[in-house]
Amino acid sequence: MTQGRVAPGGLIHTGGSVVDTASDATQQDTPRAFSFPSLVLGGHRAPVCAATWLGEGQVLTGSHDCTAKVWNAKSGLCELTLEGHEAPVLCVACDGQRVLTSSSDRTARLWDMKTGSCERVLSHNGPVVSASFSPTGQVLTASSDRTARLWSSEGDALQKLSGHSQALHSACFSPKGEQVLTASHDGTARLWNLDGECVQVFRGHAAHVYQATFSSDGQKVVTCSADDSALVFDVTNGECLQRLTGHASAVYQAVFSPDDSKVLTAAADTFAGLFEVSTGSFLKYFAEHRLAVHSVAFSGDGSKVLTAGDDRAVRIFNTATGDCLRCFEGHGEHVYVAVFSPSFRKVLTGSEDCTAKIFDL
Repeated sequence: MTQGRVAPGGLIHTGGSVVDTASDATQQDTPRAFSFPSLVLGGHRAPVCAATWLGEGQVLTGSHDCTAKVWNAKSGLCELTLEGHEAPVLCVACDGQRVLTSSSDRTARLWDMKTGSCERVLSHNGPVVSASFSPTGQVLTASSDRTARLWSSEGDALQKLSGHSQALHSACFSPKGEQVLTASHDGTARLWNLDGECVQVFRGHAAHVYQATFSSDGQKVVTCSADDSALVFDVTNGECLQRLTGHASAVYQAVFSPDDSKVLTAAADTFAGLFEVSTGSFLKYFAEHRLAVHSVAFSGDGSKVLTAGDDRAVRIFNTATGDCLRCFEGHGEHVYVAVFSPSFRKVLTGSEDCTAKIFDL
């Protein structure tokens, strides 16, 4: 039997995690575990602002040190460093054979994942804030130059998506890769066909739009804004179906639940929020963070919520009850991103402290 020791404040340390034994009856029923990383990925020389899983065995990170790195997720060893950008790397993606990075140096780059060689440089006239692959291998980039651009799988220019009047903050493909969704500082989101035609303009925000995301069936869009709200739109006719209010500060991220019935938000007011899509009703706050929340995600079955923010903590909540089930600690500065592994058994984080970390659930 493992012997625990009681730490100040009623914490029991068992060697792997710390359990809060505070007197509150609800907390006794569902004790909160404070867990520390199983791996620290410590090779970057500047903040790690982008991170993603490459299956269960590898992870990919992007940093303000102008590099991206591929790591072994079991040993923590760096297997590949991608060097060539001349300014911070802002976004990373992978299609299994190639790595895609975007940077403040006004370029995105395609890299061979085996050799680490740069295959193509994709140029914009401003910082490239996001980059992603479609299911068919096409590449999408978005820039503060007010455009998004489509590229072939080989990196040849296909379309320039022009129409926004201010910088873009994000762009993504629809679930089947048949359309593109952009979000802009001009307060709108736009829906585009792959031939470059803008087919919908989603209006209703009173300030810039940080992000726009599709539902899993591609029939709805959720946007989030500096106006403290998120909006749900119908893709077919552009109608605003719901205005999701309840936050007191800017909403940085909004994502649909796996069954598209709910929206999860991350906001500057220290809360993550949960909303019902069909009615727009506010359901609950996830309220353990002390500073702004930047990153949120659902588990695969929607039963848990993952959050990360400026208070250096990463937390997992029970979606139904709102209880905090786990607090992952170990970062020394703001946490920019937290993502579940494909099996939902681990969490990958990236932080201003220049490290990425892997936590076991």
